[in-house]
Amino acid sequence: MADPKPILVPLDGSKVAEHALPAATWYSKLTGAPLKFVHVIDSETRPEARAKAAELFQSYAAELAARHGLGKVDCQVLAGPAAEEVLSASVTAAGIVIGSHGRGGFRAMIIGSVADKIVRGAGVPVLIEPGADEPHAPRAGQPILVGLDGSEEAERGLAAARALAAKEGRPLVMLRTYSIPPAVGVEFATYPADLATTMEDAAKSYLASVAKAGEKTLLRMGDATNALLEASEEIDAALIVLTSSGKGLGKRLALGSTTDRVVHGAKRPVLVVPRAS
Repeated sequence: MADPKPILVPLDGSKVAEHALPAATWYSKLTGAPLKFVHVIDSETRPEARAKAAELFQSYAAELAARHGLGKVDCQVLAGPAAEEVLSASVTAAGIVIGSHGRGGFRAMIIGSVADKIVRGAGVPVLIEPGADEPHAPRAGQPILVGLDGSEEAERGLAAARALAAKEGRPLVMLRTYSIPPAVGVEFATYPADLATTMEDAAKSYLASVAKAGEKTLLRMGDATNALLEASEEIDAALIVLTSSGKGLGKRLALGSTTDRVVHGAKRPVLVVPRAS
């Protein structure tokens, strides 16, 4: 029987990168996938220095694993551009958990642009920990919030959220927004008076069609990003689940605009589920 695919946790030696570990531990236990710590060094590092880096990282990883009650955790030192190396390793992984604002520590830092490239290029789910001062794993009873836009791609995120919620008996909340686009091309153009009502009814019907018994739905008019961020605070969400618009390894394509803004604005972990390839 093949070994289960691991969840990669990129570490750069910074405290904020380490802040991803409570969420990573929770995600690992929930999915049954083991954690694997990875660290990236410069590809031009001399062989003797590379061996020393591997030795130091092994000790560092063992200390972290003991601190978080993880037992023995596999770890690996990679050499090359940080994002590209993590993405390459993720081809045989079940997912990635990453701190989004790591600073300092090891030379190859997992910071802003690197984390962005990983989220954008990954073909596996990526759980982003926003770098809170006091990170903690999701607490019992906290709901999972899923953003939906009516597309089949977004419903991939819903399927992933349902699977996670079911394993812990967590509430699931689906949020759908709608807005009236500005008139384009015709000066002083107006919309039918009942357009807002029509759009609201359509959004309500969509939510009713996808919701299962016991699942809660939220309908908001306006900007999707603000609605998701506000709702995540209002319901004390454990996690926000969204779908990526990326198309595979290392292409650095832009995420869907809502997903991109939520990842950068959230105060809670965000799980980005890749779109179908």
